[in-house]
Amino acid sequence: MSLIDQILISTDFSPAAWKATKIGMELAQTNNAELNILHIIPTVSRFSDDKRLRHLPENPEEVKRRMNEISKGLVEENRLTIQNFVLPGNVAQTMLNFIGDNSYDLVILGVNSRGTGNDLGSHATLIIEKCSVPVLIVPNNTKSNGAIAS
Repeated sequence: MSLIDQILISTDFSPAAWKATKIGMELAQTNNAELNILHIIPTVSRFSDDKRLRHLPENPEEVKRRMNEISKGLVEENRLTIQNFVLPGNVAQTMLNFIGDNSYDLVILGVNSRGTGNDLGSHATLIIEKCSVPVLIVPNNTKSNGAIAS
């Protein structure tokens, strides 16, 4: 029995999320773990002053298609078990609820610093503070290619 059987990776399709996915794939292979990838479609943007612009149009079917396409390639190349989830809602709260409803041993998040640093955003900070399982943070502003030591 492995210490890590279920891994959840959150993705927003950014470079940081891709680095997190690469690390998650390595951990899944090393531990023979199941890899779940979650994308949350934000229903409200807290940065918008105009209430008419708060709903962010992201087509759930297109997101699911994109995730399935990416996962299919990862499964074929790496012999992994991957399950995708696309949910609408507040990013941090929806993720915390999803984690609480499932049996994850590790959550992996990429930090989107837009190249200026590795500061945690509000979503990552809230998830770290309130998550009931270990959270691995992967910065996008790093010299590593995402590989981990065995």
